[in-house]
Amino acid sequence: MTTNGTANGAVRKSRFALGGPGVRLELSDGDWVLIRPELSYGQQRRLTTIGLTGVPAALAGEATGQGLSMDWSRFEIERLATWLLDWSFRDADGDHVVVSREAIENLHPDTAGEINAVLDAYLEAQEAKKASSSPGAAPGPSKRAATSPSASASAGAGRS
Repeated sequence: MTTNGTANGAVRKSRFALGGPGVRLELSDGDWVLIRPELSYGQQRRLTTIGLTGVPAALAGEATGQGLSMDWSRFEIERLATWLLDWSFRDADGDHVVVSREAIENLHPDTAGEINAVLDAYLEAQEAKKASSSPGAAPGPSKRAATSPSASASAGAGRS
């Protein structure tokens, strides 16, 4: 191994989620959002379980026939709070609004829907890129399908 982390001239892959500059996604009316390039393992795990509100007694040994309880609004707000780094949004006075859980909760539903749509498209493109760069790898089930009613990988494109 050389001093720059290569073995036989090959660059080693990072074992950590990408940090650094975010990815800018364009919205309507000239607005944009800046998102993380990918989520870390810890961010993925927190996001995967954030909306769970109860475990059925059947999992604790009793047969009740109930499923997991899910708070979808909590999940969707946390999803945006986890992914978003910045945006171009301004308040009524023209001042920049800092991304925060409170600001996300105050978004117009159409705006939140548009952000989720561009985030979904980004995540789908990342998954497709990952699948095409791994010859012979069968595409797995969507991570979003397991955690949200919308279709795409919501828990993120972080490394497993």
